[in-house]
Amino acid sequence: MNTNFKPLGIAAAVAAVTAGYAGAVNAASVASETELGDLAIVPYYTTLEGYSTGVNIINTADVTQVLKFRFRRAGDSMDAMDFNVVLSPNDMYTGFIGAEGDNITWTSNDNSCTAPGYDTGDNKFTMPPIFRAGADTGYIEIISMGSPTTETQPIAVAAKHGSDGVPASCALVRDNFFANGLLPTTAPDLTKKGVINSALTHQKGKTGVVPSTYVASPDSLKVSYFIKSDETGVEFGDNAVHIAGFLDQPAMTNQERGVFSRDFQGFDYPDLNGGSPLDGTTRNKYVDLRAILGAEELINDWSKNTVEALGATVDTDWVVTVPGQYVMLNLVSYLTNGPAACLRQTAAAAADLVDPLPTGARTPCDYRDIPLTAVFDVYDREEQGITVEEGDLVVSPQPPVTVTEKALKDEVNVIQWGETPVLNAPTNISVDTPAGANFGWASLSTSSADVNLGICDLGSMGFACTPGVGGTPAPVVGFAAWQRAFAANPGSNYGRIVEHSRKQASASAP
Repeated sequence: MNTNFKPLGIAAAVAAVTAGYAGAVNAASVASETELGDLAIVPYYTTLEGYSTGVNIINTADVTQVLKFRFRRAGDSMDAMDFNVVLSPNDMYTGFIGAEGDNITWTSNDNSCTAPGYDTGDNKFTMPPIFRAGADTGYIEIISMGSPTTETQPIAVAAKHGSDGVPASCALVRDNFFANGLLPTTAPDLTKKGVINSALTHQKGKTGVVPSTYVASPDSLKVSYFIKSDETGVEFGDNAVHIAGFLDQPAMTNQERGVFSRDFQGFDYPDLNGGSPLDGTTRNKYVDLRAILGAEELINDWSKNTVEALGATVDTDWVVTVPGQYVMLNLVSYLTNGPAACLRQTAAAAADLVDPLPTGARTPCDYRDIPLTAVFDVYDREEQGITVEEGDLVVSPQPPVTVTEKALKDEVNVIQWGETPVLNAPTNISVDTPAGANFGWASLSTSSADVNLGICDLGSMGFACTPGVGGTPAPVVGFAAWQRAFAANPGSNYGRIVEHSRKQASASAP
């Protein structure tokens, strides 16, 4: 758990990255046609209005895998909760996230080893308070951090399930995730447990410590999810979005400290931009990920139908998630000065800097795609779109015709088509439909007014943003969630999820 995340220490962190940072290379990531990969993105989780969200992870390989499991909140994708899971060959890990009073908890009855161990004896993690606000909904990243070079490595032996279904020693597995040196002013202690570097960890042995070495994991993760309401009985789910070849090197990190404790091999990594910045060669993956997930259009069905004879409604919510936008924020300024002081990099923002404000009151630090301008082409099932009445001649001058633009301002956005919400999202966007139509289909295209998109990361000069990642549409994933509800017979309620079809941008990096 990120209990040592110290936002107030961020200024010290950025000045301390080692001088050995060697730049970055492009990833070789490809969209997975097999629904397997070393990266999986669950486009949406929710804990609101009686909903919980379950996740199933299968390691289909005959090698052990170490995974980063991270929940990012919907508004700005801050890391709301993360932990590590170690899966033995052919192992499966399951659990669900839900609300318990004012808390959000992850619960699993699985025996697979986690780092850290669960908060209590009931196999739960409780979301830390740091980014809890607004984290009732969001999306999930599951990233393979690496696999032991052989199944005789100590971590693999300790994680292996016995005939009773219990790993040999999860306590020894957790030894490998402590911080060991790695601060800018210290070196790892080779006599102690913990992470030595991205490809080497230590755990306790009989007479000292024993090392485990790692290579990149194979593209063998199978991840699915479901969203379930105990109140309505509706459950729907799908596969996660899988990416193959995301990391071509191991990316082991500790689960004790983070960048705000000045540890650059800590729980903040790996993320959607790659492994630890100390590696130098595992970063800049988000550029290729953008090319893979960038879509010129998203296409799906919609419904807002009412069948009065049956007392039934069929409603649809769309989820449109823009994963990884945190990579395009200068987190130092964003978290130190607050989101309101983090200026978006547009011409207007640049002009705003000349306002007579106190020094440091506003900081250029937002290079994200969002907010995106969303254009919907909406049709019914008979090819009819929205008809705009032809205007009349007027005596001038007259005010201009106002065109309302929809904006996708968050990293997870919900579009509500029907009169009744499906996902009960805290905020949603409504879209006009053709007159008299109760169902049909629509395409969504997005664009950013930002002319100065950029990637922000730790480098040899500290935390900085580099403009120039344009050339591909914003990365978007998501689905349409359908709900058929019977007011008089809730037991007949059901739902389904349909992944968005997409007019795909080029899969080559810009």
